[in-house]
Amino acid sequence: MPRITEGISLAQLIEGGAEFEINPNDNPDSEEDETEVREAMLSFTNMSCLGSDENYDEEPFRVIGKDMIDLTPDGGVKKRILRPGYGTTPPNLSLVKIDYNAYIEYEAQPFDSTYSRKKKQEFVLNNGEVIPGLDEAVKSMKLTEKSQFLISPQYAYGPLGCLGRVPQNATVLFEIELQEVVNSGATISYEKLEESEKNSFKEVYAYCLSLCERAKDKFRKNVKESLKDYNTAVSKLELVQMKDYSEQEKQQELLLRVLGNVLVCNTVLGNPKKGCCAANRIYQMCKGTTLKISAKTYFSHAKCLRMLGEFVQARAKLEQARKLEPQNPEIANEFITLRREEEKFKKEEKIFSKRSFNQI
Repeated sequence: MPRITEGISLAQLIEGGAEFEINPNDNPDSEEDETEVREAMLSFTNMSCLGSDENYDEEPFRVIGKDMIDLTPDGGVKKRILRPGYGTTPPNLSLVKIDYNAYIEYEAQPFDSTYSRKKKQEFVLNNGEVIPGLDEAVKSMKLTEKSQFLISPQYAYGPLGCLGRVPQNATVLFEIELQEVVNSGATISYEKLEESEKNSFKEVYAYCLSLCERAKDKFRKNVKESLKDYNTAVSKLELVQMKDYSEQEKQQELLLRVLGNVLVCNTVLGNPKKGCCAANRIYQMCKGTTLKISAKTYFSHAKCLRMLGEFVQARAKLEQARKLEPQNPEIANEFITLRREEEKFKKEEKIFSKRSFNQI
């Protein structure tokens, strides 16, 4: 909901020259879904938006604002912490995921709610993807924090309002929970660098770390997209120029980690040949060095070998994984799967041999 058209500046907002749009992905798929969302919004009624008997002669948002601090010099965005978070505030250009309820004055039911839609709002911080007030609000928060924010029109929907939901020149109240932060800032920064700067180890290393964070986040939703980021990181790390042993150490450690994730992705996607290639590259990297091969690498390689019908080799890799993690239940289960598939293959082979013999 609080998304703006690409390329809109704060100056345009203040001048009233911006048009707001609803993210089509936020809209319900049917009238039935929309009714369900509206009914769910009743659960998030906020009576303080209507005012109180004690302060009936004062505007509700003015009363709420008395307990808040200014986040912007002009007081256009105000904040009150409801539940403290932990850690640090999100880095610039990081990918953030939030839940929120959003209200206008004199209406207790939210005009928008991620809780009701059962879908978190996701955006890159300070990248012009949402209303400016939301950027200002979230960049002040810590992980798991829940806070209230009063956002004046110039930082919200301005003189245009928003599609009948938010009136013109309306101050809005957001109650926000910061659920997740993925530091993808280096990815965006790297892509904006001059070509000459993109070759420095410092920039490439930061870029690849950021790619790994983004890929890890994507893995749960789209393994193919996750694999693309990991493969990009492998290419960048293999081509980067290093000036000393310290940089080489960092490059090797990160490359080992990324190749391990490439192996896992290919295993999940059912690409055993590509998975085996990644595993073999890991073994080559670690040979004669202090780098360690993880149980996960042996385990994933064993699964790829099983998929290819290389049962003897698969068992050998599983044994190596079990030596490192003898109590791991996934490894034990894979032994069972391997034995079952090996027996199935032998039965099919006997049937095929018998048929071939009878045809002679």
